[in-house]
Amino acid sequence: MGRTAKNRDLPHLPPVERVELSSKHLVLRIAAAALLLLIGAGALAYAFGMFMSGGDGWREIEVSTPNELTCGSDFVFTYDIGASGASASAETRAVTALYTQAATHAYRVFDTVQSWDGVGGLYDVNHHPNETVEVDPVLYEAFSLLEEHGSRALYLGPVYAVYQSLFFCQDDTSAAEFDPFVNEAAAAFVSECAAFARDPAAVELELLGGGRVRLNVSADYLAWAEYNEVGDFLDFFWLKNAFVADYLADTLTEGGYTYGALSSYDGYVRTLDGSGTSYSLNLFDRADTLLQAGILNYEGPAALVTLRAYPTGSDGIPRYYQWENGDIRTPFVDLADGLSRTALPQMTCWSKSAGCAGIALEMAPLYVAGDFSPADAEGLAGSGIWSVWCWDRVLHSNSPEGSITQLYNGYTLEK
Repeated sequence: MGRTAKNRDLPHLPPVERVELSSKHLVLRIAAAALLLLIGAGALAYAFGMFMSGGDGWREIEVSTPNELTCGSDFVFTYDIGASGASASAETRAVTALYTQAATHAYRVFDTVQSWDGVGGLYDVNHHPNETVEVDPVLYEAFSLLEEHGSRALYLGPVYAVYQSLFFCQDDTSAAEFDPFVNEAAAAFVSECAAFARDPAAVELELLGGGRVRLNVSADYLAWAEYNEVGDFLDFFWLKNAFVADYLADTLTEGGYTYGALSSYDGYVRTLDGSGTSYSLNLFDRADTLLQAGILNYEGPAALVTLRAYPTGSDGIPRYYQWENGDIRTPFVDLADGLSRTALPQMTCWSKSAGCAGIALEMAPLYVAGDFSPADAEGLAGSGIWSVWCWDRVLHSNSPEGSITQLYNGYTLEK
């Protein structure tokens, strides 16, 4: 029997009723390793396997420098130690070292708080407007992908700072100071900033080639930023971990470590395995409560992105704010007015060809919107990106036949 990844218990879920759509893949689930990404009512738990202190099998790999600032706290990385035939101890040391190095570098590249010696990071670009700056290849590639997709979400840095302050609030009284939906001053601020962000004449990142960039900022915007004590024109915000996930996954793959799976607490997944390993993703829906709707199955290397309009509180990092009346503010900001806006409670897209960043950028115009049309998802399918979403107790999917194998809680499937 092949290696299997046993599931952790899912806390606080309501009773489920399972409907099996197909038994075709059940043998594969038993014969190959299975990855279950589980979203609980109050927490996001990633279950990759039976993590042990030594020996072969699926193990969680953590960064080896806990006192360093890294992206490791945002991710869960599990690896099938011994699957390559290497000794368990040697492979564990090697994959841990490479993962630690990559997680540290990624943190420094996307850091907006400080500059790091030898790394041309996002901080350096933000603090040298109208100057040519040489940036790290990872950052230059990220800028290039944003430009390729025509996305200006990067320019909403000052707006994201408002929402980040909101997410750290502990009560509605303090939240009222930052929420643009209830505070007129906050609404005016994000609206003004969104107007700058939309205007290439006000702010534009110029890619000069050879790793060099120039952040062009108009005199009017510079004056407005100084008056409002704005420090960051650019911020990846909710998109950051999509780029980090791709960088970590690509670095591990290039290093020859392909028997693993990497996922972030905010919904980005890269499975590295090229040997036909079978994986599963639990699909959830939220209306009045959180319900499991079904299971998505796939095999081998892939990228998955789940965007959701509700908090899970899984890792202790505030990414949403929920008012006492149940209203929720999300990190998904509309460039049109700077307001938090989502078209669906949750949407999952996955691809065998695109990375997490590419998927997220394709999803953004559909998800960060006032409404949603299934025809939009068909457009993604033309690019090899499959979509799954829920509406009115129906699980909608344009994924390949057989990828949805179970339904729960009375949900039906519409393809």
